[in-house]
Amino acid sequence: MTHLIELLDMKVLEKRDGYIKMSMPVTDKVKQPFGYLHGGATMALGETACSMGSAALVDTTEAIPVGLEMNANHIKSARDGEVYAEARILHQGYSTHVWDIHITDEKGQLVTVMRGTIAIKRRKQ
Repeated sequence: MTHLIELLDMKVLEKRDGYIKMSMPVTDKVKQPFGYLHGGATMALGETACSMGSAALVDTTEAIPVGLEMNANHIKSARDGEVYAEARILHQGYSTHVWDIHITDEKGQLVTVMRGTIAIKRRKQ
């Protein structure tokens, strides 16, 4: 089974409690028909970053993180290279986590700013 992370060639570059940095290459797989990075692919990178960040903060045998709400403002476009998502936790509650995600290009320029809310869904016993 191929997951979105492998399909879009996302990689975890750095991870610690409350912080994660991931990369994704800007290839034809993640571009819209006019040759620019697709906003949905950008959001997929941001949501993946905060979901993986939340997974590191909970006992996944008892609960799983799932995206509840994602908000994005696309500031700049990208046509090639890599983009990087840096996610920092703003709120770590029992049932929700809120993340601040900045997605930048190889020059460090802001491409997208996101806010991600992750629901911590308890597994049924």
